[in-house]
Amino acid sequence: MLRRLATLAASAALLVSGFSAPAQAATVACRPGAGSPRCVVWTGTVAWVPDGDTLLVSVAGKRARSIRVIGVQAMEQYAYSPRPARRRGECHALEATARVEQLVKAGKGVVRLTAQHASSSSRGRPLRSVAVKIKGRWLDIGQDLVRSGFVLGLSFPGETAWDSVYAVASADAALAHRRIWDDDYCGAGPARGARLTVSANSDPDGTDTLDLNGEWIRIGNPGSRTVDVSGWWVRDSGLRRYTFKRGTVVPAGGRIYVHVGKGRDTATDKYWGLTAPILTNVDPVRPGAGDGAYLFDPQGDLRQAFVYPCRVRCGSPLTGKIDLQVAHDGAGRVSVVNVSRRAVDLQGHVVIGGRYQYRFRERTVLPPGGSMDVPLGNGGAVVKKAGGEVRLQTADMWTVVCRAWGSGKC
Repeated sequence: MLRRLATLAASAALLVSGFSAPAQAATVACRPGAGSPRCVVWTGTVAWVPDGDTLLVSVAGKRARSIRVIGVQAMEQYAYSPRPARRRGECHALEATARVEQLVKAGKGVVRLTAQHASSSSRGRPLRSVAVKIKGRWLDIGQDLVRSGFVLGLSFPGETAWDSVYAVASADAALAHRRIWDDDYCGAGPARGARLTVSANSDPDGTDTLDLNGEWIRIGNPGSRTVDVSGWWVRDSGLRRYTFKRGTVVPAGGRIYVHVGKGRDTATDKYWGLTAPILTNVDPVRPGAGDGAYLFDPQGDLRQAFVYPCRVRCGSPLTGKIDLQVAHDGAGRVSVVNVSRRAVDLQGHVVIGGRYQYRFRERTVLPPGGSMDVPLGNGGAVVKKAGGEVRLQTADMWTVVCRAWGSGKC
């Protein structure tokens, strides 16, 4: 049904559906508060709600079209109907649909649609922020879904006005273990005592499309028991997922990697087999944009997540223990120094300089007072006498220490 609806909403149909922006289109602030960009605005009437991130909306009396909600990703629903009893889907999917229906009903079926660009679309469907008016105030449906834990947050290129707000709302929901962030919400799953960790590398050195296997998701097991993850799956904030084959285990004290590209699976390295990068790079032009790597068990519980950039309760066990030293000696050396009285493990951190990075993957221990030089591409290209900066960051992009010189700025 949704595939058919998406076809109806393709760009050719969009021009006659009432969603195109006239030369003198009305605009409103995309978000409350100072500094918000302007958005094109439409008013529509909801025909029905197929799922938690899609509505069928009629604008200007035209036939109802499929609208994709900006900033959210609901769990997969695979049977759609205006009648709730006929719906089917993964854990959390039907609850998200019901919540959207509840809000639309409270708003008497009328919605305000906004977008920074009238042409924004996803799979042929217009991309819109959707709000309903309840007790005289507009309520952002997407923000409500994210804050309440019904859905995951999802950034869309070109529609950046909601990124930061939704990222904070998602972090708050995770800290409160609301719905999708409750790791046994769907029932008692396997390996309940497991203390697995998730991290990811979204931005390999150089051109991402030329190093697909440099983009990966890491599942770590700091516990004392091997964990069988057969049938578990990882995904990004979008729809793409990789399911672990039968017999896949994360050894005690060990880890496995899921590389985005192609390769031959081993006990520690798995290959997704994709032909393009999937994890969003953080862009200074879009500071709110980010992504995530999520680990689900077979029944649909989110067991662990890695979301970047960090927004709430950020930090590092290395704070105050590590320093960076930069040498302007022609070789352009960058050194990591342990200034504490105890050994420290650098795993899970990354040194960034210019367009280069060095990621500490497995156990990298520095003794008290110890140091190590960090290869950042061609060191001279990073450490330019005119100025620059280097940072030690956590995997989720929180800065532990920064050193700048000349025209550089931390």
